[in-house]
Amino acid sequence: MVSQFPTNVKAKYVPYDNEHSEISKAGAPKPLDLAEEFKAGPVIITAIPGAFTPTCSLKHIPDYIKNVEEFKKKGVKRVIVLAVNDPFVLSAFGKAVGYKDEENFVIFATDPEGKISSQLGDDYVLDLSSAGLGKRLQRYAAIVKDGDVFYLANEDGGDFTDISSAETLLKKL
Repeated sequence: MVSQFPTNVKAKYVPYDNEHSEISKAGAPKPLDLAEEFKAGPVIITAIPGAFTPTCSLKHIPDYIKNVEEFKKKGVKRVIVLAVNDPFVLSAFGKAVGYKDEENFVIFATDPEGKISSQLGDDYVLDLSSAGLGKRLQRYAAIVKDGDVFYLANEDGGDFTDISSAETLLKKL
């Protein structure tokens, strides 16, 4: 397991704001400086194979949104959802699964071509090119404190079990 979460690839995200609250509207993408995010408190990272996929949309990410207040009570600074999708798709996905908070405690950020996740190891990126889907992220979760990886585990084959669930991460904090 890696000891430091990769910070050399700049993710991008579209911050939620009330002016662009509709799914079909989005502001401008911003860079997400992971090194800066990891300062002063634990950050939860969870990765999904793709926005709008059934498991990600109906179970995995809604559980994180449902538990935002519990994460805050445990001192979590931010929850970052990573996927290979572009920042506009991820913005729409966040709204579609019910996240609407200008505080942006949950950020839906792109891991371009899986370049961040691949630095964690071969088990963190899926090559689904044969199915026409290209590179995707393996479903995984991490707790990062001051850049150090405190917890990191991935699901087998992209399935969803308790390994990357919000409840598991809450217990690990």
